[in-house]
Amino acid sequence: MKRVLVVDDEPDYPQLLSIILTKEGFEVRTAGDGDEARRIAAHFLPDVLVVDWLLDGAEDGLQVADAVTHLNPRLQTVLITGYPSVALEQRVAQMPTVRFLTKPFTPSHLVELVRDAAAQS
Repeated sequence: MKRVLVVDDEPDYPQLLSIILTKEGFEVRTAGDGDEARRIAAHFLPDVLVVDWLLDGAEDGLQVADAVTHLNPRLQTVLITGYPSVALEQRVAQMPTVRFLTKPFTPSHLVELVRDAAAQS
């Protein structure tokens, strides 16, 4: 069973994504910020990180992904944002382990990207 860590600082959002992904057969943990994500990842060792681009605090989602990748070099990331930009899309396009998902999205689109990422991890 592939492991997924969901990181988002919006209340209830990580739990909602967890329910969707758990129903699809993934083992899921959630975190509300980068520090919590690192603590969980150290023991959980996720295959896939689903992380919001803009998080409260000093870190963004790609910085969290970089930190968690040090724990699992095969980590694949799904970066979620409600604030897409050409610069961010270009940055992500140069990162082969990161997939880009713009809010709003359907549960099926999330599951499709996570499955693809899990297959690559």
